[in-house]
Amino acid sequence: MACLLTCLTRRLDPRKLGLLLFWSAATLLPLSAQKVVSAKAGLISYLQGPAFLDGQRVILKTARFPQMRDGQTLSTGRGGGRAELLLSPGVVLRLAENSKLRMDDTRLSDTRVTLEQGEALIEVVQLAEGNRILVELEETSTELVRSGLYRFGISPNGTAHSTLRVYGGEAMVRSGLKIVDAKRGMAVNLASDLAVSQFDRKQKDTFHAWAARRSFDLFMSDPDAREKQNHWQSSGAGYIENKNFGIEFRALIRRGLPPPTPPIRPADLP
Repeated sequence: MACLLTCLTRRLDPRKLGLLLFWSAATLLPLSAQKVVSAKAGLISYLQGPAFLDGQRVILKTARFPQMRDGQTLSTGRGGGRAELLLSPGVVLRLAENSKLRMDDTRLSDTRVTLEQGEALIEVVQLAEGNRILVELEETSTELVRSGLYRFGISPNGTAHSTLRVYGGEAMVRSGLKIVDAKRGMAVNLASDLAVSQFDRKQKDTFHAWAARRSFDLFMSDPDAREKQNHWQSSGAGYIENKNFGIEFRALIRRGLPPPTPPIRPADLP
């Protein structure tokens, strides 16, 4: 929905950005926050800046969203390129700038992606029974087994090992015969030894903040999600908080909301 946006801060805490949204019956839902559904993994639902599918520039059109096929790669450009990919109902992968991802298997029962470059945040709001999400990175395979927030990163120029950071949830990380059960607050070195350490969940960057804003916008634009999902919860004084992201926004909802906008289904690519 179109809305009047005013950036605020709460108690002058720079880590907690406030967003005041005014909703009315006369407003319309923007394409960037509309609910989209797909019967396969790999639907490109949102882009910011330059993005490329198998090297070809991707342009989103109204009510038509590209569906990735097995083996295709999605990459983002420098200078703020970011992308949002639906892996299954309730599971969203967000790709940072200058990153590259290969879609290995689009089946919801065995969804597989490989991060080849950069960073990705995967938000699991709900994982339907029978659905499976696997993320390949270097010599490791990670299965996301619970709702939560997971960040995968490949260090530039090999300056450090690639990592998985679990902001919330649980993931099983495998490398050869070695298995690590990673939970909230744990960072896993995605080298052969799968060394585990703790990390500061309060540290955030612009990619993390952008992903949180996208999650919040989608939640607020979907009346069904606001009624049935609890990943965004009231934290008092008109603020709504997501504990996995560690960020809260202020939301004021006026009465007289328009009826829910029906989900958009993806376009069939040739």
